[in-house]
Amino acid sequence: MKRFLLLLLIPTALYCNGKPRIQFESYTYDFGKQEQNISVDHIFMFKNTGDGTLRIDKIAAG
Repeated sequence: MKRFLLLLLIPTALYCNGKPRIQFESYTYDFGKQEQNISVDHIFMFKNTGDGTLRIDKIAAG
């Protein structure tokens, strides 16, 4: 009986430990030729396709 319960609980415990997975619509963006001293921006769209909570920290420009 103990083995049966153990075999039942192991897959359940593994399933509960979902991992986040990030998926971007695009990885790069070409700003083209820009004039000097102007501000440009772009929004990168993404979504979490994994089972866990996606946490994003320390965002920096490359």
